[in-house]
Amino acid sequence: MVVEKTIQKIPVLPFALMLGCIGAVIGIIVGIFYAAVFGVLFSAFLSNLPATSGGFMPGSGIFGLFFGVAAVIIMPIAMFVGGLIQGALIAFIYNFLAPRIGGIKLQFKEDTPTGTF
Repeated sequence: MVVEKTIQKIPVLPFALMLGCIGAVIGIIVGIFYAAVFGVLFSAFLSNLPATSGGFMPGSGIFGLFFGVAAVIIMPIAMFVGGLIQGALIAFIYNFLAPRIGGIKLQFKEDTPTGTF
């Protein structure tokens, strides 16, 4: 038996926190990718630039390390804040529009117990 139910309201804070946490997890993955790829490229690029004295810039590879660490720290925080704001806006707008145009209808299958324990 299929039961159809309508989402009438979304709680703003729990929904925003869930999207923020999902964003943070994605931010960790993206931050690690950025650190691995762009940190190495940035480090290699800067270490091959000539310095003003005519030689190569000593210690310029440390910039790649700073970039990699910053990417792993900043990306999850930024994506958490972005997901939190986005989740709050989506829930607020949904709660405003749902009574006016109808909510999202979901279909659930009702499980029937096969035996008693």
